[in-house]
Amino acid sequence: MELDAKCLAFGNADLAGRITASHPTGYSLAAAIERDGFIRAEAFCSWCVEETRFDTLNEYLQGSFGAEQVLVMERQNDFCRFKVRSSTEEVKLSKMFALIEEVKTKIHIREYSVSQTTLEQIFNSFASQQEEEQGVARGVYQG
Repeated sequence: MELDAKCLAFGNADLAGRITASHPTGYSLAAAIERDGFIRAEAFCSWCVEETRFDTLNEYLQGSFGAEQVLVMERQNDFCRFKVRSSTEEVKLSKMFALIEEVKTKIHIREYSVSQTTLEQIFNSFASQQEEEQGVARGVYQG
């Protein structure tokens, strides 16, 4: 397939597999192929660069904290949100800032933010794990 060859020219033939309707960034290229029968060179090149940058950042974070500790929470075009989990004290805000600053220019990060889990997020996590009570609560009239 020509798409595989073009992705290989960018250094990663696996990128072609991401051009699907279900991929968080590849869907727009898949829609262009379906609608027009081709992808504009500018859009394709830009997408390949963004995917390569994402892969570099993801691999860097996984290398720093462990692959099982880094979760991709959200991706949209050139925006991504990660969650870094740890049961130890190795995940400190100062370490996160230092790690991102270290690679910021290399992978062309324009903006970023680092934050801790909020109490609201913790509450929502617990609430989503609760099973819904079935049955009648004591003292409730069922007339």
